[in-house]
Amino acid sequence: MGRPSRSANRWILFRKTSSRNAELESRVEELERELGVWKQALKTADNDAKALKKKVSQLERNIGSLKDDNPLVVCLIDGDGNIFSSELVKLGQNGGHQAALLLNKGLTDHMNSLDSDEGFSSRGQIWLTVYCNKSGLLETLTSNNICTAEEFESFVTGFNQASPLFSLVDVGTGKERADEKIKECLRVFTRFPQTTKVFFGGAHDNGYISILNQLQNEGLLNKVVLLRGYRELAYELKNLDLPTLDIVGLFMTRKLQTVQTKKPSPPPTQVKLQDFDKFRVKPTIPLPSRPSPSSNAKVAQRIEKNLPLHKHRPPPCNFYYLADCKHGLKCRYGHNYILLPEHIDELRTNSRKWPCPYANRDNPCPFGESCCMGHACPKGQRCTFLKQGKCKFTGTSMHDGEVSRSRGPSSSLSPSSARGSPVVSEVGLPTVWDSYGVDA
Repeated sequence: MGRPSRSANRWILFRKTSSRNAELESRVEELERELGVWKQALKTADNDAKALKKKVSQLERNIGSLKDDNPLVVCLIDGDGNIFSSELVKLGQNGGHQAALLLNKGLTDHMNSLDSDEGFSSRGQIWLTVYCNKSGLLETLTSNNICTAEEFESFVTGFNQASPLFSLVDVGTGKERADEKIKECLRVFTRFPQTTKVFFGGAHDNGYISILNQLQNEGLLNKVVLLRGYRELAYELKNLDLPTLDIVGLFMTRKLQTVQTKKPSPPPTQVKLQDFDKFRVKPTIPLPSRPSPSSNAKVAQRIEKNLPLHKHRPPPCNFYYLADCKHGLKCRYGHNYILLPEHIDELRTNSRKWPCPYANRDNPCPFGESCCMGHACPKGQRCTFLKQGKCKFTGTSMHDGEVSRSRGPSSSLSPSSARGSPVVSEVGLPTVWDSYGVDA
């Protein structure tokens, strides 16, 4: 066959060109439809953005209106620590009125001293609440001869009547009742946009550090001002470097001594063996008042070098080595260890981690400095269990930071020798168990 003619080539080229044009026109139509969809989506997004921006502006105006038209200043006071001054409490109802006036003036003056953005509007309100254990506070005041019960009740009445937004609330007995309410109020009110400032009257208590740290993490701590009571701030609160307000003549500047008057402590003869259950288990048969010489006739045992004393089986008897044990052969703890001076020191340190039942009931300990049990919490004021109500040291001054042992008539008891033979004082005083009133 011969080569295609020139006209046939033109026809083939025409058909290819026509087919390609049809494909391109189809693609153009498809792209135009997509473009139309995207234009519509962009228009919708623009409209939504405009509507959202309008809504945000409206909300900002509403928030600004709340701040300007009805600003709120909140004051939360822990009345068990920030105690009103004795001069005010003694005045009864008039003192309550004066305390409310001093608070109102002090808070208002502080707000007016701030910048215009934080200043106090004439339409602003001060919402103030004092939380306290009323019966416990009354007992403390009366036992320290600050006021009578009638004067205190009149003071509370006068304070509550001074302003509709001022209240003194009785949270009842129990640890952390006031703390829990104040912490929750701090958490809630600092988040309100209309809350300008929160005055916090609890700077004496390290227990509030957790909620204050939380507010700091959320950027809300700038609203908080510490309302000072005692001269010294709590140790952990000092590190927050918060602004403070001190209203002269409003609160007591020193901590009152708590004195128990309603429930007198039981006499020493009522201390029972259960008070020593961390050290002893009561035997089932009576024992002689003093162990016989044969009671220590067991084979002497040596202390394992790298094993703590309390992990020995049986552990060394604290009372046998530090004072005097009446249980003899029936004692479930060891009397036949050969102890070095460092072992005696370790026993003494461990035994003082458990409270003396006399000191725990605010009674003078008849053994004074010779008592082998604890007269103060080893953690002192830093005890975390105290705020939780779980610390076994429950005496009034057992967390004051000093180990205070009142010397009793048996302070002449001699410490035990390093070999573990308990020594009785030269004046013939009774044994530790006899003097504690334990019927072994």
